[in-house]
Amino acid sequence: MRHASLMTASELPHLQGGSAGAESAVLILHGGREHGTMPTSLAQLSYLRMLDFYAALRWQSRSAAIYLLRYRVRGWNPGQVVPDAVLDARWALEQVTTRHPGVPIALLGHSMGGRAAFAVSDHPRVVGVCALAPWLPADEPLPRETSKASYVIAHGTSDRMTSAAQSLIYAGRLRAASRRVARFEFPGAKHAMLDQPGLWRRFAVGTSLGLVGDRPMPPTVVAALDGGPNRSSLSASLPDAILTRP
Repeated sequence: MRHASLMTASELPHLQGGSAGAESAVLILHGGREHGTMPTSLAQLSYLRMLDFYAALRWQSRSAAIYLLRYRVRGWNPGQVVPDAVLDARWALEQVTTRHPGVPIALLGHSMGGRAAFAVSDHPRVVGVCALAPWLPADEPLPRETSKASYVIAHGTSDRMTSAAQSLIYAGRLRAASRRVARFEFPGAKHAMLDQPGLWRRFAVGTSLGLVGDRPMPPTVVAALDGGPNRSSLSASLPDAILTRP
């Protein structure tokens, strides 16, 4: 695939959403697969899965512009200099920053979208990542040291598509590198987030809008982000975090 600056209009990813006068922005990144050069269609489940989050964010946002990216192709495609999902996410970030100069941006990603969010979180306007069931291989590099973002991960313990154990290791590496990170587990939940989808949605919406200051951050997420070096704090219960009231 060519660099985004060399693509024709028909080759570009699709970015929907936005609003005039926004004071912040949230960019949603859907999932995919390791390999695949077929175009991403509107009927792809990984894309459809994020429409609910997109609608909820738009409904609950006070002054944040909400965007949903649809990748050009279905795969991460690791054999390239820059994987396709990363290339598309960086293109989308440039679009958002052009439309809303200077505003803070949060990234909300599921599965491959979570991996892409970590990869592009070094963008100077990105202040946080909310990664749902992220695909994080054992050798996945940490975000560049220039990144000042906060990182929030949520993973179901019965996920068979991506590894909750690997996201725990990755979160531990982030914390060891003095990054601000929180991680939650959803006992028994699977990859598609159909186990009590309302809880997943409330967690993602509250965290994403909280990261950009559009709404107050859920207190349990704030406490987890400031949890210090104790590794056990990276395995808090997601349902408890959402259902607990301040």
